[in-house]
Formats: sequence, C-alpha cells, structure tokens
Amino acid sequence: MLVLTGEKSFEEMKELAWNKKTAAFGGIKNLLSRPKAEDISIIHAEKQYKPFWHIVCSSNFEYRRMTDFLVQINDPAVQKVIIFNEEMEIDKTRNVKLHGIEHCLESSTKEIFIDAYAENEEDFSRYLSMEKREISQTEELNTGDNIVVPVKMKAAYIVRKLLSDMMKPIDADEVLDETVRIEILDLYFRPIYAFEYSWLPKNKQNVLEFDGITGEFYSGKVLREKMAEIFTEETLFEIGGEVAGTLIPGASIPVKILQESRKRKSNSK
Repeated sequence: MLVLTGEKSFEEMKELAWNKKTAAFGGIKNLLSRPKAEDISIIHAEKQYKPFWHIVCSSNFEYRRMTDFLVQINDPAVQKVIIFNEEMEIDKTRNVKLHGIEHCLESSTKEIFIDAYAENEEDFSRYLSMEKREISQTEELNTGDNIVVPVKMKAAYIVRKLLSDMMKPIDADEVLDETVRIEILDLYFRPIYAFEYSWLPKNKQNVLEFDGITGEFYSGKVLREKMAEIFTEETLFEIGGEVAGTLIPGASIPVKILQESRKRKSNSK
C-alpha cells in the first residue's frame, strides 16, 4: 500500500477553493442566474484519501506443434524434389508438403488502473511518477479529521479478471512454458480536499473536490464522517486461493501463484 505525498497544505487548498467558488455552480448557463462571488460561502471542508489499484500482469507461453509447410514449385520442368535425401511428392497444385515443428513464443503485458471505491477503470498513470511512501495500515492515514475512503474491490477480484483476459487456448502439441506473472500489485491512496459551497440567495449547495497534489478540481461530494473498513489489509491482498479456483483445474499456474504468494509472506516475516 502506498500513499501519495507532497500535497498542498489545507490553507493553500482552501485559498484555491475560494478562488474557484463560482465554478461550483458553473453549470448554470443563464447569464442572469450566475452567482456573484460575494453570495457564495464555503460551509464545509474535509480531507479524504481515495484508493485506486495499479496492477501489471505479464504472460509467457512457449510451445511446439506439428505442422505442414507447403512449398510452391513454379518451374513445370521440375518432376521430383529431394530434401534431406528424401524424395517428396509434388501434388496436382504443384506443391510439396513438408512436415515440421513450429516453436512458438507468445508474450504480453497488461496494465490496469481501477478506482477501488467507485469500482471502475480510470487512468491514474499520472500518479506513478509522483512522490509516495509505503504504509502497512490505513490507520496511518486516518488521523485527525482525515477520512480514508474504504476499498470496495479486493485484489483477488481484479487479478482474476485480468488473468481471465490474458489466458487463452493454445494450439500446441507440447507446452514448454506457461507462466502468468503478477508484476505489480499496488494499492494507492491519493489526497483529496472536498469543499461544500452554499449559494445563499438561491439556497443551493454544491461540492467541488480538489486533487491535493495537482490542484485539479471537479464535482464531488463530502462524506462528513469517518468510514469503516470493508476488508482488512491481509484480506485485500490475498489472491492465492480465490484466483486458483478460477483457472483451469489441474493446471500448474494457480499453484505457482499460490506458492509465490506464500513465499513472499514467509520472506517478509
């Protein structure tokens, strides 16, 4: 688990939110109905930590298969073809059929980002190069009035979906290597400041969320109170048993995943 650091202070964000207060009601197109800056006030502010998953998975399939190769004989004068001291038959279409083995290697990598609370894919790649630090418990962020938004999606669910997309039938007579590797499995928390505005003459309220690092803002919502965890940290990252049951019964892949998961846990003790 990682938390993005280097965010602006609450006072800096409040000043930014104050300067953008008319944008909270910017959807109103009628020029006569647009709010005046002096009619808007901030009635609530809070800092949230929102989670997203970053997962990278790679696959490697190496295999062999028997196949026939057709060689076109264009010269009508050719009546026989001898290859490796073996006379080959020229069929009616002037082709010679050679029996051989294809040695195949297929490799691919897939990367996904998922909003761990909203449960939808979103591009969070811009955060990967930003400053961050590792945390072992979400309680480390849940200090003061901070609100940690709970994770609704476990790693197992996302990994299962990702592996299902990457696994495919192989036309092979002999499989030499069939490996699916989870390269990255990170849960990020990003700081968000939410401000609730009130347009007093119209008795309307709206909320803007500001990215604590980039300063980007968009419509959002305030949570007002701390939220309980849905999963424990250990449950969040447990993938072995759940993923193993979704893959091909008897295959070696789920065993490798399970063993690697256990190996990393034992090494970290």
